[in-house]
Amino acid sequence: MKPRQSRHGDESRSRGQQERDRYSPPKPGFKRSAVQQTDTQSHDTSRLYGLLPVLEALRAGHRHLGEITIAEGAHDSRLRELLELARTAGVPVHRVPRLAISRDVSGTHQGVVARIAAAQFTDPELLFSRCAAKIGTDSPPLVTVLDGLEDPRNFGAILRTVECVGGDGVFIPERRAVGLTDVVAKTSAGAVEYVQIARVTNITRTLDELKRLGIWTVGTAANAELEYSDWDWTQPSALVLGGEGSGLHRLVREHCDTLVCIPVLGHIESLNVSVAAGVILYEALRQRRKSKPSTVVNRS
Repeated sequence: MKPRQSRHGDESRSRGQQERDRYSPPKPGFKRSAVQQTDTQSHDTSRLYGLLPVLEALRAGHRHLGEITIAEGAHDSRLRELLELARTAGVPVHRVPRLAISRDVSGTHQGVVARIAAAQFTDPELLFSRCAAKIGTDSPPLVTVLDGLEDPRNFGAILRTVECVGGDGVFIPERRAVGLTDVVAKTSAGAVEYVQIARVTNITRTLDELKRLGIWTVGTAANAELEYSDWDWTQPSALVLGGEGSGLHRLVREHCDTLVCIPVLGHIESLNVSVAAGVILYEALRQRRKSKPSTVVNRS
């Protein structure tokens, strides 16, 4: 892969060095309520359904499960681990007819439903701080910013990809965007338990703060001249994705350091946003793994 240069030259390195050893919390644009004084912020999700999401919630231990309901006759091999983890955590488990669960839950529940405490959002300042700490290290920050995503299945799928590539977290707007719903948790296949998700009042100010920390903000646009594979993702980077159909808002586009596109050769103009996220995030992972020296095994 030939070296790539951005229009800002070495600016990211200098500003990253300036911010690496210090981090002052952002003031404008990031509301701090009484709830936000703690490490996490609550949302109103009350149920989690599907075997894998419930199992991952028990494994992670980040949220308190009030009770777990399992359909009579369910015999998945992973239920044994679920029951053992529930017993260890002191979470009561009830067996009911499968029809009773189907009446109460829409969608594929696999015979497992958990009532949970409120889902947790990470305080934005904690996610900024985590990113700042990784500037200048062998594992530079890779975050995702979602600008007005509304489909919970797309959100869940993106969270799943972010977790799989080892992303540092996701920023979402407080308004006019999907939150942490049951469908998001289900579609994420348990990733919602591990990915740090921060809600912010203003996406453009979030991009400004990321740039202040030395993180390149890379937006996606169908008409961008730079292809996604030609950007150097080994740099500290924030992938900025727009909502379904409308894409990035104008101000958000203007606040990005650069825009990239994914080549589309067919008749449809663009990929689904969750698919686009997967394509780009795995390109970032590929570049980062390639840039690291391979491990030499001594067989003598």
